[in-house]
Amino acid sequence: MIRRWFGWATAALAAAVLLSCAGGGEPQRPDDGGRKILRIARRTEYKTLDPAGQFDSASAEIIGNVYDTLLEYHYLKRPYQLVPNLLATMPEKQADGVTYLFTLRRGVRFIDSPAFPGGVGRELTIDDIIYSIKRFADAHVNAKSYILMQGVIVGLDEFREATRTHGKGMDYASRDVAGLRRIDDHRLEVRFTGPNPLALYPLAATPMSIVAREAVEHYGDDFGSNPVGTGPFVLVQNDRRGTVVLAKNRDYHGSYPSEGESGHREAGLLDAGGRQLPLVDEVHLPLIEESQPAMLRFRKGALDLHTVDRDNFIKMVERLDADSFRLKPPYSEYFRMSWEEALTCEYIAFNMRDPLVGKNRALRQAMAYALDVEEYIKIMLNGRGESLATIVPHPIAGSERDIDVSYYRYDPEKARAKLAEAGYPGGEGLPDIYFDFRSTTKEMRQGFEFIRYQLASVGIRAVARFLTFSAYLQRVESGNFQVGSSGWFADYPDAENFYQLLYSKNGPPGPNMSSFADAEYDRLYEESRFMENGPERFAKFKRMAEIIRDEVPVILRFNQLAFSLYQKWLRNVVGHMMNDAPYKYLDLEQPAVREEAP
Repeated sequence: MIRRWFGWATAALAAAVLLSCAGGGEPQRPDDGGRKILRIARRTEYKTLDPAGQFDSASAEIIGNVYDTLLEYHYLKRPYQLVPNLLATMPEKQADGVTYLFTLRRGVRFIDSPAFPGGVGRELTIDDIIYSIKRFADAHVNAKSYILMQGVIVGLDEFREATRTHGKGMDYASRDVAGLRRIDDHRLEVRFTGPNPLALYPLAATPMSIVAREAVEHYGDDFGSNPVGTGPFVLVQNDRRGTVVLAKNRDYHGSYPSEGESGHREAGLLDAGGRQLPLVDEVHLPLIEESQPAMLRFRKGALDLHTVDRDNFIKMVERLDADSFRLKPPYSEYFRMSWEEALTCEYIAFNMRDPLVGKNRALRQAMAYALDVEEYIKIMLNGRGESLATIVPHPIAGSERDIDVSYYRYDPEKARAKLAEAGYPGGEGLPDIYFDFRSTTKEMRQGFEFIRYQLASVGIRAVARFLTFSAYLQRVESGNFQVGSSGWFADYPDAENFYQLLYSKNGPPGPNMSSFADAEYDRLYEESRFMENGPERFAKFKRMAEIIRDEVPVILRFNQLAFSLYQKWLRNVVGHMMNDAPYKYLDLEQPAVREEAP
């Protein structure tokens, strides 16, 4: 998913932002009259709050806090482990090996809403699960993320085709899905198409959040702005260009985990074990698109969590060794820091339908040789990242840590040779090449200048178009671009979720924004998709990685080491790469109650 990750995205700020941090005194937490209000800046406005239509991180940030999924990832355990959320237990495998019994948690209720009789939320039932899965499969509702369940549940693909044929507004009750068998209000049998180690992962993805039919029908086209869920928070202020406010759902079913990893108890991460979630009263999410004003607010104490940018990393952080860091004084007195290897890949995507870059492989190869990714990591990221030889982030099985594959390394002479092979010696006769970027921020512009300079040095002229995230999504989903700067964050921790980015059937508006199509790649993807990790699967991944390298539908860049800076009063912060916004687990030290003036 095109996403930002919770608190760990890097940003390039002006060096002056924190010059006076020490002299300005200790950050002061706002006086909220005894309430616990968590404050974290949004970087972009969300596109929709309809789970089935969601495909971006800005939307997922809110959806994941007002809706629930059947499963979720344990907040503390590593490797990432699926645990029940709306389900009472993990799905139980039946004797045939492909059917699973789903048992719903009892007593979970939708929030109060005008969509329900008398405005009172009702209890969640199995009918809501079936309805939500069918709606997720509806071709007229979900044009982007169905790949998560494609070929997974018996009869679901056929149901999707039926919705496509019928047109909008199909009555879901008029057509059954063979792999979904309702037993009673709290039990459901789900039959998968075959043995599949990935089958349960999509059940934790925000696009598969559970919705109420009454709410969809009541709000109609406005459903995407009026969430009615069972999640930890309720949307009480919806200002897309201002501040979004989430209030605690006091009937929420979840509790803070009582188990974690070694050292968690000593670090206080289990102090809240067993307590009802969420732990804060409200979450305020102001939209602050530029990094500098956001950092100024963080420095004053008006934001609880922010990022460590490249300019301030040098001033604020010292590297102890390859994997260990600490804050320098006086910042160590005011703030705390967390870091984690991100499950993300950054890449440059070519539109393979474009008559210039899409039809000229030698030109794409020339650009790959011209870009010095290692230097970019060193200068723009302070060395906080590793270059990629496959599209899979390093921590995930099936990455270059498991397969032996080479990739382009910076070589200006080879770039010039490939440019001549492409028919443009020294760049003569080559038109300007247009890059679309998913932000208008200063840091995005700085990143482009690095790219522009390196391409220009071999004779390639690059021109940038800096767009809002929403405008960027519209452009790439319609295929109306030439070259796009992009990235993908794992929907689930498996290599398949990254190799699907170049599967031909996932073309726009799906995740294959390049519209790349290669018969051998597709065959290998389909063969490897549901295989267990091991030598046979990795051999297929190796060949797929070689096809990506040779055909260059994308230029692979880096996998980041992600940092978060947070206030000393914020509790329960851990690096969690499978949850963009785990706000229900975060806590604030109990604020002092404001005394009334005499």
